[in-house]
Amino acid sequence: MGYAQTALDTYILDQMDTKHIPGVSSVIIQDGRLVWSGNYGTANLTTGMAVDTNTVFMLASISKTIAVTAAMQLYEDGYFELDDDINMHLPFTIYHPDYPDSVITMRMIMTHSSALRDNWDILDTVYVAGDSPLPLSAFVQGYFEVGGPYYYADDNFYGYAPGVNYNYCNMGISLLGYLVELFSGQPFNTYCNEHIFEPMCMTNTGWFLSELDTNLIAHPYDYVAGEYVDYGLYGYPDYPDGQLRTTALSLAKFLYMYMQGGSFEGVQILEPETVDLILSSQIPMIDPTQGLVWYSYTDGGTWWGHSGGDSGVSTDMYFKESTQTGVILLTNSDNSTLNIWNEIVAYADTVNSDNSPALTCEIILPVNIDESDILEVHIQPNPASDWIYLQTKETIASYSISNIHGEIEQSGVLQNASINISNLVSGLHYIELQGPSSGKRNIQAFVKL
Repeated sequence: MGYAQTALDTYILDQMDTKHIPGVSSVIIQDGRLVWSGNYGTANLTTGMAVDTNTVFMLASISKTIAVTAAMQLYEDGYFELDDDINMHLPFTIYHPDYPDSVITMRMIMTHSSALRDNWDILDTVYVAGDSPLPLSAFVQGYFEVGGPYYYADDNFYGYAPGVNYNYCNMGISLLGYLVELFSGQPFNTYCNEHIFEPMCMTNTGWFLSELDTNLIAHPYDYVAGEYVDYGLYGYPDYPDGQLRTTALSLAKFLYMYMQGGSFEGVQILEPETVDLILSSQIPMIDPTQGLVWYSYTDGGTWWGHSGGDSGVSTDMYFKESTQTGVILLTNSDNSTLNIWNEIVAYADTVNSDNSPALTCEIILPVNIDESDILEVHIQPNPASDWIYLQTKETIASYSISNIHGEIEQSGVLQNASINISNLVSGLHYIELQGPSSGKRNIQAFVKL
């Protein structure tokens, strides 16, 4: 690994071997600082690409927390109330076939109490290699409107009335994503890019493969008969319920925003009272742990967050209210990660935030080169010029600059420890620096111009 292996490292690696988990990326945040990060194993078994801070993982159902964030931004703008009938906002009508007079509300679809049901005889068939060509709007309408190509009265709804019971429903959150499109007048992914990812400097984040550098994405794996099976990079039309891909560091910014009452680096993504609403019991007589998409559990205190699972994917993201400690665990396997999660959570109780890097747009991480040499990079844009100046503890030979989707915009050799940025547009950029020795790891930082 190039550094002394800790007891936590050893435990995680042993569990990965036992559970046949190819790759893991995890972070602990506390008091607004990144107090620990760990990257282990392999992102792509075919190429041998190792997991590092730039590895992009599919989030599965953690994606739903982004979907509700987008929806609640529009709630703040007055587009809907939580107890609105969803049909007030749809161009077609959704009703329960056995309870046609019952109202399905916005709150119900965000708390899995709507009686809407995942029909896996349909959902399994719409997984495709790459991005789905079927638009979200067409799939949602075709699934819920009577006579639609994916509509089955007996299988797309539970046998009880809306608002009576709890059953987890992916399609309810896909419907919520479609409502975001209707309210905002934008494609769901575009809305999230402009109103969540870019303001929060969530680099290498996207709903579609077409938005990302696929070379950075961890491939999802199963383990069958002693061999790893690559599911490939897949997609589906109901994508707001699980298809977001990002890095552990970018997701840490999102989690921290919730821990900070909706604010990140002075940008108010959500108002504090909206965050309090999301992170509060919404259906106490049915399930007191359920907030708006987010839910809670108790383990030495109350934790709020979400987990995720899909083919070759297992993820967790929660924070503990009493200690303001957040933990994220991303893997490219659908095998059990419970032991790893518990060990990292236990470790989180032993660390503190002293001397840890702050969670900002520019997370400047010391990068271990070998056991004796640590290279640090600090990037400072100068608003009065077209140059970025760098201070480093070692000579840097070359650089590349990419946009938020990982597409290279500019590259070259450093001139006097500076980079000319006159050709870059305003926005978030990802800067990668390479030392002169081929054996040295790349250094990454972010800058918002």
